[in-house]
Amino acid sequence: MNKKIQKVIVLCLAVLTVVLLMKGAETWLDDKIDSMYNPEEDTLAINQQNGNLTKDKGEILIQKALENDNLLLLGSSELDSWVGQNPMYWFPNNQLPDQITLIGHAYMQNLLHSMKVGTENFGHGEKVGLVISLQWFMGGDIDINGYAANFSEIQFYDTMSNPRLSSETKMKICSRTSELLNSIEGYEDIKVYTKLYSSDLGRKALVVMKPYYSLKKYFLGMKDKWETYNVLKTAKTMEQKAVMKEVDWAEQLKSAEQEGQQFCTNNEFYVEDTYYTDNLSDHIGELKNCNAGELLESREMEDYELFLQVCKENGVEPYLIFMCTNGRYYDYVGINQDRRNQLYDKLADKAEEYGFDYLRLSDYEYEPYFMLDVMHLGWKGWMYVNEELTEYFSES
Repeated sequence: MNKKIQKVIVLCLAVLTVVLLMKGAETWLDDKIDSMYNPEEDTLAINQQNGNLTKDKGEILIQKALENDNLLLLGSSELDSWVGQNPMYWFPNNQLPDQITLIGHAYMQNLLHSMKVGTENFGHGEKVGLVISLQWFMGGDIDINGYAANFSEIQFYDTMSNPRLSSETKMKICSRTSELLNSIEGYEDIKVYTKLYSSDLGRKALVVMKPYYSLKKYFLGMKDKWETYNVLKTAKTMEQKAVMKEVDWAEQLKSAEQEGQQFCTNNEFYVEDTYYTDNLSDHIGELKNCNAGELLESREMEDYELFLQVCKENGVEPYLIFMCTNGRYYDYVGINQDRRNQLYDKLADKAEEYGFDYLRLSDYEYEPYFMLDVMHLGWKGWMYVNEELTEYFSES
């Protein structure tokens, strides 16, 4: 037999062997994940967990939560609040018998969340809430290192391959991602993809490169499955059964206020004592009007509208929560209520333009014990949001 033919045969057999091994491994992982994912017990801890990178940057755990009809609450660092009123502890309840899945942690903002709800897994009547923070809109642009650290390649590729999203929307995602990752080491495949997508000629080149990016996406999917498998193995060591909460919101708000009173005793801002001592007390005088010249808008407003656009095109109807801030503190540092209300108004106007419902918390900026510190919801704040989430999604 011709040696060239022999080499071709050997190469083909090697490729076939690798393909069969990969397919076998994928089938094994799929079976293991399906058998290990118990929505009533051990996965409850994962759903409630804040900052789980496999959940936040992957797709399998989000997809499983959607299949289980969970309430998905997207946000950032406020989801890590240590108060007992954190939503992780209040779902399911007797008025909304659905588990909650928290998605997000610090530096996860509108653009990253766009690529979570932009995949084909969404758009089928999901319960999705997004907590939007005033702090996201301070400064000229978002933190590029925070964006890079939380960027998900698989979510990006799956969003870009979603046929329900327009070319215009995908162009905006690519443009912003290229801009933000340009100076960050790594992500070379993403950088090439986003630059090519920005021109007609480049998109033609992407058609030629489709096999490469399809293979890349496949291996990212395998990585996600392997990491999910390991997370579920860990979950077996912290089994906890979902308990239906019996809620009386009026009584819970009273309890939240009493709890807040115990933790806020040493400052005029109603900031939790330890936070005030560790972060503010030593330089409180220097903070007076320190943000007086700072505008409460940034490129984040474009990312917010992009999130709304992705949701609209993908058939997702998010419930937007415009989180308030600590009014006393922000008055003190020079960002007054009028300027804050301008931002809340703009967020609300955009939500109405796209036809999405929202919860505006600006009326509670001076409510004692509503906030934990200067920016995160606290005892009464989270309990109020729990009630509103329950009422909204039990009626939708």
